[in-house]
Amino acid sequence: MTETGKATGVGPDPLPVGWSRRADGALVWQQKHGPWRVEMICSPGAPFSGPYEMKVWLAVGGDMAQEAMDAAEETDGIPSALLSRLPLAEIKQTARRLVAEASPEAPWPVPERCATDEDFALLAAELVRIKATGASAPQQVLADRLGVGKATMSERVKRARGRGLLVADRLELTDKAREFLAAFADPPAAG
Repeated sequence: MTETGKATGVGPDPLPVGWSRRADGALVWQQKHGPWRVEMICSPGAPFSGPYEMKVWLAVGGDMAQEAMDAAEETDGIPSALLSRLPLAEIKQTARRLVAEASPEAPWPVPERCATDEDFALLAAELVRIKATGASAPQQVLADRLGVGKATMSERVKRARGRGLLVADRLELTDKAREFLAAFADPPAAG
């Protein structure tokens, strides 16, 4: 990382060119398109892997300022062609990979059979963790790892949702699941 926090793309810097990481852990992609600068911010803590914020601004000064302002006036502000050229799929893919690489999390110890809320909370957490790595089919990845069929895994996910451990329409943990996982990660001291 350079002093400005920009990725250099060479040496020990693990971030690709155009990417940087803010102090809060958010990943920032930035690129210049003519007189326009585009920035997208991806948060590792968000329930999705793509950008949650995008900024586009006229980034010129000096001799080019008037020419850039004329071009901006000609397109009546940010040109739609610029927005359609942004490599959003590539940005999302890279963000998923960078979040997964930065995550020190080991897999959650999902039991072979799920019977209790704790078992299903571990299953839910592992599915969310696998999704964060960029896997397109987290249920299949976990089913393969556990040696169970797709139907069995789908039924377990349905039960986890029924127990209030996964959000109804996506792979996102509920507060109830987080409570079980916090207790699992930090068990009470034997006394």
